[in-house]
Amino acid sequence: MNLLAEILGYIAIGTGFFAATKKEMGSFRVWHLVSSFFYIIYGLFLKSGPLIIAGVVFCIIHVYHLYKMKGNQINKPQKTQ
Repeated sequence: MNLLAEILGYIAIGTGFFAATKKEMGSFRVWHLVSSFFYIIYGLFLKSGPLIIAGVVFCIIHVYHLYKMKGNQINKPQKTQ
């Protein structure tokens, strides 16, 4: 395996572990999205269909939920002071 692919794999693992430390769901989703993106690239280097498919599915799930969370913030009534 080439060095770049191995480094990408370690970055994917590291960002995934970092995501797991986040208590706030939005932050978790953003970091896990980054991790999934690196897994897609890693899967392309390895020519591994399962890694690529899992990464794409996770990216879609996280983008969907982040979009939904953003919509809830916009529609939420503002507190007046």
